[in-house]
Amino acid sequence: MDKIYLSIQEYTVSNSNIAKAYFSFLLSSQKIMGRTESFLSNFNISNTQLSILLLLHSSKAFSETTSSISKKLGLSIPTISNVLSTLHKKKFIQKKSLPKDKRSTYIGLDRNGVDFLKKFIPLYKQKYEELFSNFNINELDDLKNLSLKIFFNLNDF
Repeated sequence: MDKIYLSIQEYTVSNSNIAKAYFSFLLSSQKIMGRTESFLSNFNISNTQLSILLLLHSSKAFSETTSSISKKLGLSIPTISNVLSTLHKKKFIQKKSLPKDKRSTYIGLDRNGVDFLKKFIPLYKQKYEELFSNFNINELDDLKNLSLKIFFNLNDF
């Protein structure tokens, strides 16, 4: 990490604390994503597929559209469309047009998606609990609040 901080100093930055925080966060998030993707590959699922399944699981049945998922996850509509197509082929989701709104397709979990999450979530929970096991309650609360602050700042990024 120190070498990265030294590299940052080679460039003119208006606030080196921001640069150090950003690169620390970037490296940590990249490592988390890499480890998560490796774990998820054992279940033949990607992080984006899992994010969509969890979003659908926490939403009312058939209340999400491609556009709403795109906005909530901060990914492009074409990316979401491709992932939804994969989840549909796996029979994890269903797509429906509602009688009142034939123009929009609404997405919900299929029985296979629900069954997958019931089996998968306890294993996934064990993994992320291991990751944060040495954090105290205040650190976990700070991490949550800072993560949400970053999440909402990304709306203007």
